[in-house]
Amino acid sequence: MVRRASLVFGKEAMMDDFTVFWQNNDRAHALFYDLLERSERGAYDDDFLVQLAAYREAAPESERADIFAAQYLLHHGDAETAMLCAERSYRVRPMSPAVWELLARSYKTLGRYTDALVMQGYLSGCGIPLALNLPRAALNTHALDRLSIAMSAPSYAPFATRMGYNPEEGLVERDALFLGETLPVSSHIEPPYYVGVYAEQGMQGDHVWQINTLRNAPGLSYFGGGDFTFDLIRAQQVPGRADLQLAPQEEVILPVLGTVLPLLDVQEAQQLRIQTDELDDTAWLNIGTPNFFRLDRSATLSSAQDFVVGTPIRIGHSPTRRKFVLNLLIDALPWTLLHDSFAEKMPQAHHFFEKGTIFDQCFSTAEYTYPSIAAIETGMYPQHSGIFNDRFTIDLRPDDVTISERARTAGYATAQLMGFGGGVYNGIVRGYDRLIVSMYRAQTYEGVERVIRHLEAFPDIDHFLLLHASEVHPYPSPLYQLPSGVQAHLSLAERVTEAPSMPSPYMRPNAVSQYAFWQSIRDTDRALGTLFAYLEQHYAPEDYLVNLYSDHGVAIFSEPHDIVGTHLTGAAWMMRGAGVPAGIIADELTSTVDIYPALSHLLGFPVGGNVDGVLPKIFGGTGREVAFSNSLYPTKPYFLAARSLTHVLRLNTEEAVLTDGTVNLEGACVAIYPRTHEGELGYEIDTPELRAFFYPRVREFLRKINNNGEVFPLSTVK
Repeated sequence: MVRRASLVFGKEAMMDDFTVFWQNNDRAHALFYDLLERSERGAYDDDFLVQLAAYREAAPESERADIFAAQYLLHHGDAETAMLCAERSYRVRPMSPAVWELLARSYKTLGRYTDALVMQGYLSGCGIPLALNLPRAALNTHALDRLSIAMSAPSYAPFATRMGYNPEEGLVERDALFLGETLPVSSHIEPPYYVGVYAEQGMQGDHVWQINTLRNAPGLSYFGGGDFTFDLIRAQQVPGRADLQLAPQEEVILPVLGTVLPLLDVQEAQQLRIQTDELDDTAWLNIGTPNFFRLDRSATLSSAQDFVVGTPIRIGHSPTRRKFVLNLLIDALPWTLLHDSFAEKMPQAHHFFEKGTIFDQCFSTAEYTYPSIAAIETGMYPQHSGIFNDRFTIDLRPDDVTISERARTAGYATAQLMGFGGGVYNGIVRGYDRLIVSMYRAQTYEGVERVIRHLEAFPDIDHFLLLHASEVHPYPSPLYQLPSGVQAHLSLAERVTEAPSMPSPYMRPNAVSQYAFWQSIRDTDRALGTLFAYLEQHYAPEDYLVNLYSDHGVAIFSEPHDIVGTHLTGAAWMMRGAGVPAGIIADELTSTVDIYPALSHLLGFPVGGNVDGVLPKIFGGTGREVAFSNSLYPTKPYFLAARSLTHVLRLNTEEAVLTDGTVNLEGACVAIYPRTHEGELGYEIDTPELRAFFYPRVREFLRKINNNGEVFPLSTVK
């Protein structure tokens, strides 16, 4: 029987007998709406403070008390303390429009105009127009760049909604990108990311000329800048001269980027003068593309024009590190479809990882890429990291340390050699010194060649690499070009029946998408075979760690559709190399958030208390009892699958998830099923033992998601 979550009134009716799944806090609910009514009519008096104190007592963990406190303080002219309350609430729930509004007002009052503008930028996504009630001098380049990021989609860096200002028109918005400049994100990232272009080989300046020609063209971001590939590198722009001091015996590889576009008969290519105690000579500088110089002594670099100096890459291996760690994110690789036919469908990958560990019961935390990658890189559930809403570019908290930051701190040279730009604006991939990104171009064969070239270019360096390939991922757009092998092999009837144009997690089974999927599986495996053969020929198993995983599965084989079903949330995960047991198919339950503690264990990294992942038993950890997969997408109902090895608790709401990532769980539909009949009508199981197992664990997972029916007006804006 499907059980609806019941609302039980009164503190005495706690759910320790597990007869009731969920209990809203009726006293806190009543106090919230009393405070909301008082605030709407401006009744910020002593009675308001009495009610606020009562609300804090009734709901001590609610960040909404700080919102009411900030409203009271602003009303009484104490903007500084109001800001502190609002910022405290922001740290708990950064996706809250109610908090953005308070911070916009507080920052403006305190003269922090750029920060106020950023909050206004977030609010504009809720339908609230930008209010230029700021001093004109505050609308400087830095402030407008920060506003640009706030108003841009978080997944498509370096493309952005670029904001400008002139007195006649006011704010001017255009579809553009960041290029030849640093990104105004994550102020704690030093040095910042400089946006260049990727050019492994080619004529100097040709790639910069191409993107400069396109940068003001209509439809630039929609078409991915012609599927252009960008090279983001941590660097500082230098006004003509830089001194690099090296210790004795220290050796580095220094990336340097030029800023001058050579034009025939118009402008010569830029030259860089390099002076050491043994050398004084010049070299050409390619514009916008890393030019690498190997230095074993201090040097002075100079040019007639500005140039850009990247983070020095330290040469030398350490016995505390592996020679390379390779993270292979194969986007949308569905383990549920592959685990019975892995050797047949992906023979190259199977051959390599049968000498390592394959996790047979791994599940993604979410159904699509944006929150899933954040969960993997942080080891945190989306409701804890705050990275789940793909409409707003909220930055990851500085004290939530990503796995790439751990690697960077440990001395690895970190690089994402292929990705789609997601995670740049929100700081998820901020631990990588180099990010090669393209909106759509992420074929495995190209990434494999980049990895091999990278390892051969920097053989005496310890690497932590990420390769994010996405050709397996179904694309629902009718404008997406399918591989010729797909188009040529389908029957005419199948070929002319296009896949429906809808978000990929909601795509329905269709011949075109399914054939393209299996073709991409073959293409991916063939390319991986080249990579794995290279690794086995050039490295000993103790020298490396290879970690292959997916962020989610696919929906194109699911009938009926199930947003948190096993096809869409069953994820691949396998490892091979130093410290990984060989020849193991692990049937223990795992989650994609467990990748973080597994890497940390194998590489000797610390794991912060904020990490939700647990170390699998095969590595000596406690393992997990339940794997959580949920669809926390604002404007849509909430869905959860909480899986044990034998059973699954399924939950869904009728109400939609709000902008801030919360939903009222009162009245949610809850049922428990055997894993073999997940979600099937007639297979519901309701026993005291199963309730006693699932209810406490699921309630704890949902603590940050439930809003107790307490909703600020702005939260419902779609």
